[in-house]
Amino acid sequence: MTHAAPSTTPETSDTTAPLWRHAHAPAWFFFGGLALWLFLLLVPHVLLGNPAVIPAWILLGSGLAASTLLLIMARRLQSGDGVTTATLLWAVLVGGFIAITLGSTFDSLIGVAATDAGENPHDIGLFFAGVAEELAKIIAVVIVAWRLPVKTARGGLFVGGAVGIGFAVLENLWYIGQGWANGVEASQKLAAGSPPLETILSHPAFQAAGAAFARTVFDPVGHPLWTALFAAALFAAARNGRFRITVGVLLTYLLVAVMHGLWDGNTVLWGLLFPSMPVLKALVVPAMVVLVVAFALIWRARVRRINRDAGVVSLHVPRRERKQA
Repeated sequence: MTHAAPSTTPETSDTTAPLWRHAHAPAWFFFGGLALWLFLLLVPHVLLGNPAVIPAWILLGSGLAASTLLLIMARRLQSGDGVTTATLLWAVLVGGFIAITLGSTFDSLIGVAATDAGENPHDIGLFFAGVAEELAKIIAVVIVAWRLPVKTARGGLFVGGAVGIGFAVLENLWYIGQGWANGVEASQKLAAGSPPLETILSHPAFQAAGAAFARTVFDPVGHPLWTALFAAALFAAARNGRFRITVGVLLTYLLVAVMHGLWDGNTVLWGLLFPSMPVLKALVVPAMVVLVVAFALIWRARVRRINRDAGVVSLHVPRRERKQA
């Protein structure tokens, strides 16, 4: 089998290559952004008392991990994928806003239906978030990729992942902003002379930073992964540049909806299964770790098959071996 030329790999050592294609660009991008995020909080806000930087701080915390993932995706694009860097940016910006608009609408409708049925809208919404939000994101994928002349499974991975990134960044804004609001409320309730540790833990910045950290850690195995898998199936089913709904596409939708629902409804699920044994709620975190591993294995198996079918050298192969291919 003829493999892709080594020169197309992102780890090029050519000194004339753009900075974003250099071997350590993603690491520099992420840690540079992290340093900027910490500086914004500690110097302008904490030391100098400037609250005007908080929106920028929240935005950076919301999008840093997702932007790093987007950079990695752009570096792995190949000519046969039918997708360009501009397509990825279009999918993030336009697709992300379309997806969050539709997703929030679908989620609200599910909540209204649950209320009318006498059920807890919060719990029902968590379980059915995958059904609503994965449908919203795949509609966004179809809209932004409708006119792409070439639709391949690899191309679907990239476009779906980009739409998922856009959705995740916008969703993260709410979680981090809510963390800040919770911190403000907690700080106002503190009595004078409270212990320093309690004061720190109740500070809005600490609450928001905790939310940003949690979202950053799990961003790659969340919306980008689920939507990439779904879009890959949709693109693979396309014929003559036209999308088709096949049994495989529907089964993939069911898979990612279940993955998403298990992730969002994990805490609620343990409460329903063991209502009289609250001690078992301590298993929520280990269960999340198990889900992360399961998602990663599903992703790895699917991507390997797609790359093999496309004749693409695995990007996990050491650089020395890849150059000899």
